[in-house]
Amino acid sequence: MGITTNGDLLKKNIHGLFPPRAGESSTEEEAAEARYFEFMRGGGCKDVFNALEDCERPRSTKCKEIDGMLFNCMYSHPDYYQPVIALWEAFYKQLAKELDVFHAKKQREESFEKANLFKGFKRF
Repeated sequence: MGITTNGDLLKKNIHGLFPPRAGESSTEEEAAEARYFEFMRGGGCKDVFNALEDCERPRSTKCKEIDGMLFNCMYSHPDYYQPVIALWEAFYKQLAKELDVFHAKKQREESFEKANLFKGFKRF
């Protein structure tokens, strides 16, 4: 499973957590996103969530700080945010495993390349 696939799985799980309501006219993805936003704004972290949503450059230092503040806030309100926390924790755990596998594979490949680099040389 690749990183993109994990992102897709995270979206799918969020959509499963926030299914569309009967009679909603939007697509399933739009409905799930709307329900997710509604949920996030319903708890004690609504101000931080709104600030994160207003970020124009998600990769900026400021937006990353707000993102961290949101997770800290959610952990301080676990009774409400537990379903979302569980999804994100599972996502990050799987991502960490895949990064470990990737780094181990890269190390093996580099070691193999170094070992083969000197095969053809004769010692003096």
